[in-house]
Amino acid sequence: MNFIQIRSFDNYIEANLVLGMLQENGINCHLKDENTITIDPLLSPAIGGMKLMVYESQAERAREILTEAEKEYVSTITCTKCGEKKIVVKEFIDKPKSFLAALKSQLLMGQTTPVIKYYCCENCGTVYQELPSTTN
Repeated sequence: MNFIQIRSFDNYIEANLVLGMLQENGINCHLKDENTITIDPLLSPAIGGMKLMVYESQAERAREILTEAEKEYVSTITCTKCGEKKIVVKEFIDKPKSFLAALKSQLLMGQTTPVIKYYCCENCGTVYQELPSTTN
């Protein structure tokens, strides 16, 4: 069976939390380049971070588990503007505008069509690049 990459991390703690969650759900997975980046974090951008590798046949299920876990976590976050717990994850694909932009994206980030993730309150429309830290 072949392993494929489904995520990458520059943070050892987050990578191992996700790894443990998938393993608890019966997904056969490991972190590639974990030791290299733990020893020298400055190498992370050069080698594409710690790569979460899963069996190709389990990749879709692993993505579903991670998506569901993120939705569950985000639903506990309170909007700092309106006070409601109605924050959702949004994504869009930022297509490169030229061949050179696509090449730069491929070389620097390891992908040709970066997915941009942000968070939005469904109640008031406030947009967050990072989740607010309050969890009231």
